Amino acid sequence: MGLLARTANIALGVLVTAASLYGALAIHYWLPWPEWLRSAGSWLFPIAILALWFAPGAWRRSRRAAALGSIALLTAAFLAKEPVERDWVDLQSRTAHAVIEGNRATIFNFRDAVHRPGEESDVRWTTATFDLSQLDGVDLIIQPFGAVKALAHVMLSFGFADGRHVVVSMEARRVKGGRFDPLAGLFRHEQLFAELATERDLLWQRLARTPPDELQIYPMHASPEAIRAYFTRLLTFVNELHERPRFYSTLRESCMTTLMNLAPDSFLPVPWHDVRRWVPGYALSLFQQLGLVDDGMPAAELRDMHRVRDGVPPPWNFSSDEVWSANLRNGLPGSRKIGAAGI
Repeated sequence: MGLLARTANIALGVLVTAASLYGALAIHYWLPWPEWLRSAGSWLFPIAILALWFAPGAWRRSRRAAALGSIALLTAAFLAKEPVERDWVDLQSRTAHAVIEGNRATIFNFRDAVHRPGEESDVRWTTATFDLSQLDGVDLIIQPFGAVKALAHVMLSFGFADGRHVVVSMEARRVKGGRFDPLAGLFRHEQLFAELATERDLLWQRLARTPPDELQIYPMHASPEAIRAYFTRLLTFVNELHERPRFYSTLRESCMTTLMNLAPDSFLPVPWHDVRRWVPGYALSLFQQLGLVDDGMPAAELRDMHRVRDGVPPPWNFSSDEVWSANLRNGLPGSRKIGAAGI
């Protein structure tokens, strides 16, 4: 066997090994198979594939063809898999959808839950109507996860002239008793969930934890036309999810990449090869480079200026969502001024 043939044979063996291991994890996260079947399959599949491919003896070509055929069949079934209905947590039990008629956008299953520290959330679903001609700004919301810079959650908060906000958060839909697993997001296991909610719901939900999560709020620089185009495009996508669920993907359909995929070119011209497009923790430096947030200082210094202060009072101390949102932004540079004030 020549050098080229040996190299090709080794490369093919490596690919088959990688495919068998990926297939094992795909089976492990399969839905809706019983747990015992998924567990057994995740062990038996790679053992069978590697035995067929590498075991010495007769019928090598036939065995390798069977291994490749098995990988192809699993791949086809994996790609054809669709999300299934599950026992969702109460906060994600309903999917939002919207109707747009001219300047009028009505959002159904718009969440306005109440989160009291140490208690179960009081889940409230409403129907809210917004005047798109009054859409006058959008804020980038970043929620860092610990000391690892690359880990963060990214949201957008669209603000209207009357002080109301629509927060858009793309998340993995959670089942009761389950936990978010970023690895599962590589294997078509989690369902993508679009949360549309008030700020006193989604933002206070994070501030009410013990200890409170860190939140950073950055006013974004964009034309009213681009902001409206972005908002309506997001609502269209939310309607698509409502009609036909799709899988969350840690790489392609996450909190960051979904927002990037839907952004108008005039708003977020981010090339696909820019790694910061895929890593939420680097969103700030990317948005600075694009001129969408303040780029007059280093990102670390900007983060300190736009971090929500400690000890934010709870929403029920205020007369309305609008007043609480205005108070939340007190002291943050560049925040929009809302007419409502006071407690």
